[in-house]
Formats: sequence, C-alpha cells, structure tokens
Amino acid sequence: MNYIFNLRALTPYLGDLVAATVATITVSLATMVLSLALGMAFAVARQSRHRAIRAFATAYVEFFRNTPLLVILYFVYFMIPTIGLRLSSFQSALVAMSLHAGAYMTEILRAGLVAVPHGQYEAGHAQGMSRLQILRHVVMPQVFRTIYAPLGNQLIAIILASSLTSAIAVNEIASWMQTAGAATFRYFETFLVAAVVYLVLSQAVNLARIRIGHKMFPAVR
Repeated sequence: MNYIFNLRALTPYLGDLVAATVATITVSLATMVLSLALGMAFAVARQSRHRAIRAFATAYVEFFRNTPLLVILYFVYFMIPTIGLRLSSFQSALVAMSLHAGAYMTEILRAGLVAVPHGQYEAGHAQGMSRLQILRHVVMPQVFRTIYAPLGNQLIAIILASSLTSAIAVNEIASWMQTAGAATFRYFETFLVAAVVYLVLSQAVNLARIRIGHKMFPAVR
C-alpha cells in the first residue's frame, strides 16, 4: 500500500503550532539572556586571582558541559519540588537550560576576555579606572566584537536544544509534533513541519546575525 502524503490533515493543529513556536522562541530568548548573565559572571570568576573562586567556576563549567541537558531537565523538574520549591514546566525548563547553556557561554566569554591584550587592562589602571570600569568601558566592547558570531551560533543551539523540554511537558514545537502526530497518525508530515519550523527559526537567527554584524562590525561574517 502506497503512503499518501497529506498536509491538510494538520490544518486543525496549525493554531497550536503557532502557540508552540511562540513558546519555543520565548524560552530560547529568555535562556539566552540568563545564560549570558551566568556566563559573564563565571567567565570573570575563572579569571579571578582567588583559587577558590576559579575552582568553583571551573567546577560549574565542567559539570554542566559534561551532563546531558535531558538529565538536568529531569533533575530540576522532579527534584527541586522535593525541597519545597514549586516550579512550572516552563520555569523548570528555563532554569535547566540556562544552567546548561551558561556553561558554554562562560567559555565563549572567557575566550573573548583572553583575546583582549593585557596592556588594555594596564592602560585602564593607569587612567585610574576600577576593575569594574575597565571591564565595562575597555574590555567588554572588545570582547563583544570577538564573541559576536559565536553568540549567534549559541542562540541557534539553544533553540534546537529547547526541543528536549517536551520531556517535561513544555508545550513547544517538539511537543506539538508528538501531539499532532498521535492525533492524526500523520507522523511523517508532523515531523517534516516541525523540522521546517526549526530550520526557519535557525536561519532567521543566522541571517539576523549576519545583517546586524555587517552594520556593527564590517569585518564580522
């Protein structure tokens, strides 16, 4: 028996797909912001003169970079409530994804910090600037130029990784794919549509990164 391809069977579920796409974008952007904050804090910590602070930051990076995101999702979703802290599926996903992505963001930002010549720090100190002022006004503008392209790639990775949050009942694209597929028995069509949506989101980020990069940093591609 020949399989008959039929996308029309998914028409009743397109509204749910739009909501699922919005959820994917929301959790991904929120994760990007939080992981960037975590990454900045731990990147600076890894450059600290204090051994204990460096060790703690290194332990964070190594633990979360070497632990599957799915395990972290399950841990946050099922274990955090045992200590009396109730989180929704979305909140659990945001916490787990931010901790996981923050480890990678730490290394991206640390690479940017290392790329700044040490003379830049000395020049800031010579001008009487504090360490925080040096980071804000001298170092970070140079770091941002260095890490701009990797940041775009990291956002794409976060969008794709968000598909795992369906495992803890977040109503995003992968969850829609499973629900629509089970309801219509059109698994090939639902898988194809989900793949196309992820592709469109990823390429939209990539094109936006390139377009903005051309205006802000002509040398960035």
